[in-house]
Amino acid sequence: MEKPFNGVATVRLALLLAFTLGGVVGCSMLNTDSADQRSTMLADPATVKQPAPGGVSPQEAITECNRTFIIQTDYWNELNETGSFPDETDRIPLCFVRCYLQTLGILTEDMKVNKEAGLAVGWGGSSETIDECLDEMTGTTCEMAYYLMRCVITRALVEGKSKDNK
Repeated sequence: MEKPFNGVATVRLALLLAFTLGGVVGCSMLNTDSADQRSTMLADPATVKQPAPGGVSPQEAITECNRTFIIQTDYWNELNETGSFPDETDRIPLCFVRCYLQTLGILTEDMKVNKEAGLAVGWGGSSETIDECLDEMTGTTCEMAYYLMRCVITRALVEGKSKDNK
């Protein structure tokens, strides 16, 4: 049976997520909602509780969320290699993603995206990518977080492959 993340595996996940989410650009592949609808999904920077200087590291967020939503290493490897979880109906990994993004301050409790917090930790790569990935946020709160993350990672993977082909 696969073991949950701990020690070296947790550090590896943090590095994979940081690397994968670092340089993303692209346009939405699914929905074509208007900019007005997207803006309702963004947190108002003036009202968002700002994280403490230095904030929570990705490693700390993983450790914190793994206390409630235990994630198997193979799930994260699959997410980082393909852009999606092996079983997208398993709610625990999806809720782990929600916890992770909320712990980092990227998602608010009311499921608004704090774009500034995301960009500050190198998540999403660009303001444009985050805006376009808002279109993917549908379903339950856990699904919304996962679809947002899946969109961002998929764009990173596509961008990485296009750079490799140049």
